[in-house]
Amino acid sequence: MKRKWFQLAMLLVIASFLIGVGPDSIANAASSSSTVSTISTDFDFKESEFNAPKTGFNYYFNKLLSSHTPHHNGYDLVVNDKDPQVIKGKFQYGDLRKDLEGEWVSIYSYSLSGGKAGWHKLGRAKTNRDGRISFTIPAENHLPQGIHLIKLYVEGDGTHANMYLYNLANPSKTVVFDIDGTLTTDDCENIKEYLNELWDGNYKAKMYQDADKVARYYADQGYHIVYLTARPYWLTEKSQTWLMEHGFPRGILHTYDGDKLLVGDKTTRYKRDFLQDIGSKGMALETAYGNASTDIDAYLSYGLTGNHIYIIGKNAGSKGTTPLKNYTDHLNGLIH
Repeated sequence: MKRKWFQLAMLLVIASFLIGVGPDSIANAASSSSTVSTISTDFDFKESEFNAPKTGFNYYFNKLLSSHTPHHNGYDLVVNDKDPQVIKGKFQYGDLRKDLEGEWVSIYSYSLSGGKAGWHKLGRAKTNRDGRISFTIPAENHLPQGIHLIKLYVEGDGTHANMYLYNLANPSKTVVFDIDGTLTTDDCENIKEYLNELWDGNYKAKMYQDADKVARYYADQGYHIVYLTARPYWLTEKSQTWLMEHGFPRGILHTYDGDKLLVGDKTTRYKRDFLQDIGSKGMALETAYGNASTDIDAYLSYGLTGNHIYIIGKNAGSKGTTPLKNYTDHLNGLIH
């Protein structure tokens, strides 16, 4: 698809600043069982067990495009048994995220909840003009209840994206974390990382000390983890990598898939609606972490009470929420 790349680059930078930081940042530029989970809670993509052939690209331009860094995104999915299982992904290359068009992507699954071990091919789909695929798993091949790793494999060059599908049997206790300004030390850390990438830098968004350990505490207690951010969809892969590299446990990562900027009440509604959706499928939200007024409003409108909403930063304690001074002391309180 033809684009004016310089204008697109500027739009992406502006969007990364505006999307998901909320008005405060703009102004300032389940089962109730306590059973501990025995399933690994790591971001483990089973790379050593995966092997698939590369077939080359359909189009020569895409072969040239693949010389740039891949930025492929798979979108985590929560379902229950009666829901359609629709796998979606987007495939891009380079700092400006040029779409991969008209190429085949194979879809593989790996059960993380027992059952037949190993990778199993579900099918394939061809990217459209926006570099996207949508693949509906046939009903007779639906993935059973449990957690499944999905690999979206570009047949042309062997690059791929990883995502998760959670098929929940029963209500499952869940905790949600916002990312920017909640797990990172500032709402703008992701912007610094993205801009640094454009100039071939290696800056990584800074994490609040022990934020990863708090998330892992919940995972070890059998909670499902949800990372809910208003970052745009094209930062899914970067967000997933950041979480993995900083030691956070595996969880559902949800980014904004729309084409308009999210600010203020739109951010609140986006987060609330997603929480209601996964709640209807069995993720019983018990506790939530955030930093912005939009986080607070989303969690309250979902139905959580202030003693189950932890807020860090200048909005700590607002609207009856529980102030979070730092994660180190908070972790000690959780443990003891």
